[in-house]
Amino acid sequence: MRRVALFLLAIVAPLGAQSGRGSVRARLTGRVPEVAIAVVDSVVRAAEAERLPTEPLVQKALEGAAKHAAPGRIVQAVGAQAEQLRQARTLLERGGGNPPTAIEITSVAAAMVRGLPPPLAGRIVTALADEPPGPALHAVADLEGHGFAEDAAVDLIVAAARAGLRGLRLLDVATAAVHELQRGATHPAALATVRRALPDVPWPPKPSPAEVNRARRPRPGV
Repeated sequence: MRRVALFLLAIVAPLGAQSGRGSVRARLTGRVPEVAIAVVDSVVRAAEAERLPTEPLVQKALEGAAKHAAPGRIVQAVGAQAEQLRQARTLLERGGGNPPTAIEITSVAAAMVRGLPPPLAGRIVTALADEPPGPALHAVADLEGHGFAEDAAVDLIVAAARAGLRGLRLLDVATAAVHELQRGATHPAALATVRRALPDVPWPPKPSPAEVNRARRPRPGV
């Protein structure tokens, strides 16, 4: 669960730079069906004019092509991604604070892709207006994925943030609740146990020396 959330956060990390107009077609040519390139390029240009993140749109097109999706499906997926980014920006703007960054917009959109309804995402953004919303949103998505009630999951993560936990520590809160569930607790009991422990939730275990060595060992030919 934590690895999934970290992976999603890693995707949005490089989004400070947007895809340049001239580079979009070059990146798609030879990788995306030619019939879809013009439409995808127009969606990217429109997003750029709206000051939305454009890199997720390019990546969505490349992902569809890699899966051998039909051109129409690729265009549809890119259009849906653009709409999710618009919804995410709207939620962030309603939450107040500084104008949302590309990373924040993409992070909120990624949480909604995981099944987090816009109203719940909006609650978190509003409650944590001074904090980057990504970790909190993915923590709630993690809890929802394990069957916790949506409102209760939001309440727990907001309480954790108000108790002083920030960033990836909010993912540890979700992990702690899931561990209580795995020990046999009911969903409400698991949430109550973790909430009583705030802000003292366990840190993730450190990797073993063998895992560290495997991560450092270069692959053959690299």
